[in-house]
Amino acid sequence: MEIIQLSWLQLSIAFISLLIPAAILGYYRTGLNSKMVIATIRMTLQLIFVGYYLEYLFELDNAWINLAWIMVMVIVADFATIDRSELSRKKELLIPVFAATFFGIVLINFFFLELVIQLPSLLEAQYAIPITGMVLGNCLRSNVIGINDFYYSLKDNRERFQFFLSCGASRSEALYPFFQTALKKSANPTLASMATIGLVSLPGMMTGQILSGSSPMTAIQYQIMIMLAIFSGTILSVYLAIKLSNRAVFFENDMLDESILKN
Repeated sequence: MEIIQLSWLQLSIAFISLLIPAAILGYYRTGLNSKMVIATIRMTLQLIFVGYYLEYLFELDNAWINLAWIMVMVIVADFATIDRSELSRKKELLIPVFAATFFGIVLINFFFLELVIQLPSLLEAQYAIPITGMVLGNCLRSNVIGINDFYYSLKDNRERFQFFLSCGASRSEALYPFFQTALKKSANPTLASMATIGLVSLPGMMTGQILSGSSPMTAIQYQIMIMLAIFSGTILSVYLAIKLSNRAVFFENDMLDESILKN
């Protein structure tokens, strides 16, 4: 089974579909049409750039260059996590979130690429880059949900936190219920996706493999593996991000340094 190659002309026809959401958003005066245009242009240019870059990366296939590219992806994800969590870009947050994401990605990559897939060479670009991208994208979403919920819930319920401390709880014990809620909220989207996958939706990776001519069973095996990698990676990165950042954002009297919050 051969894939049908898309020409640039055929791809340009796909943009006509945007007229429908543009008409709906315009009729209700949502003010989102300009953002839609900017987001579409950014998405197109970014993917074209990445497409050309990945072709070069796959051809070169050097483990150190692949690792450097993964580092760039983690750094971009680090800043995006802090910004979308509505937190300040302080080193007390940037360094722990970067360390948590990078360590989580390295551990997940090593386990799934080297022990499960058993790549013939370390960090082979064809597998390492796309799988890292999928896991990292989901880590970013879960980190935003988890970190935002943890710190803003702590701010909104500071009396409850202080009550726990005044009753003799350690800082770790007083933070436990906030940690618990943040983990639940960050895990729920992935759990919901895992519970309905195949019934409600066919994920992008699986669809892409089938379209490129792979056997549906091979695509399913890879999809199961990637869902396990995503869930493990997201929970690990959220846990580490909150745990590591906690070491730097509290005063000696166990009060939260609220200057890290934007609102």
